[in-house]
Amino acid sequence: MNNNINNDLQQPVVQIANQKGGFHYIYAISLVYVLSIYLVPVIASILGSMGIETAFHLFWLPVIIGIVILIASIKCCKPGNRIVLLNAAVLIKYSLIPFFVFMVCLIVVSGLFSFIPVPFMIFVGPIFVLVEVVVAWFVVALGAPVSISYLCVSAKEKLRPKGMVVLHSLLQYFFVFDVIDVMILTLKEHKWKKLTITIIILLSIFAVLIMLLLVLGIHGFANYMHDIIGS
Repeated sequence: MNNNINNDLQQPVVQIANQKGGFHYIYAISLVYVLSIYLVPVIASILGSMGIETAFHLFWLPVIIGIVILIASIKCCKPGNRIVLLNAAVLIKYSLIPFFVFMVCLIVVSGLFSFIPVPFMIFVGPIFVLVEVVVAWFVVALGAPVSISYLCVSAKEKLRPKGMVVLHSLLQYFFVFDVIDVMILTLKEHKWKKLTITIIILLSIFAVLIMLLLVLGIHGFANYMHDIIGS
């Protein structure tokens, strides 16, 4: 009897209530950030075609919202907000998947331009790839604080060792790997299972299509060079 009491005293159980439903302001900030990524290029292009020179200043808007996300993530980085931060991270990462798919397509096409036997295109292809990779990285980096804040809170709640928190946090700054990592974290939390599995299936199909595009592109280029050499 006394041994059981001593064991209970030596191993206290701390239960932290996490907000699971309802509205939270970080959801609104995350949604505005996603919308800015999609809408700012379109609006800037339209205004630019109308001769409005200051239109491209709109590209600073996602950066400003990214700073707001950073501040909100720091403010929410406390026990009890783990599920809220996870939901916000899922909102950002999953909503930006079409953007990332588009950027991957651009990078692949720009990379294929490098194989065109024209001096101008040989130099243009790598430049396009570099610019597109930098743009994609900034989009990833500006949305990363929410995921990192979730990881920090999970460490504070003793659900994840600090070493794993550091590893997962670093992955948030790598294009593509950040989305995969959030999917894994979401499945481990037993949240958004159906949505995550559906997205994984769709992305797998997309990956196969991209590989086929690369193979067909390289095969077509090889045939083109063979015809030139043969002639």
